[in-house]
Amino acid sequence: MKKLLFAVVLLCAGIASAQADGRERPIELNQLPAKAQEFLAAHFKELTLAFAVEDPKFVGSEYEVTYTDRTEVDFRTDGEWSSVECRYNAVPASIVPKPIADFVAGSNYPGQYVRKIERNAYTWEVELSNGLEIKFDTKFNVIGYDD
Repeated sequence: MKKLLFAVVLLCAGIASAQADGRERPIELNQLPAKAQEFLAAHFKELTLAFAVEDPKFVGSEYEVTYTDRTEVDFRTDGEWSSVECRYNAVPASIVPKPIADFVAGSNYPGQYVRKIERNAYTWEVELSNGLEIKFDTKFNVIGYDD
């Protein structure tokens, strides 16, 4: 019985690793999901593409787009963006939710701008130009800081 269970677990692990082998593959922008293409056209049309990759997962794929100025945009399987990082510039203001922009622009952090923004189902996280990371809940209440 133990041998049979071990064989089944080994078989499932092999199938899972074959499906999501961790190998990113280069793609063209037109191979991104439609939502991702629309997002890039709306916010980054003036930038020059360096490369785009598809990262196959067990179910679906995630995508990463990198521009020549080292701006990186990550997308989930459904084409919704999950993070935007601008190494040398501010993240476009149209991406940053107003409550976060107001919090940063207020007297809290004068002269700082959002360099990176990440979101998931439960939190938003921003990194400011001075390196400070601020975490917000879904109602944009501050829930943590990290230097």
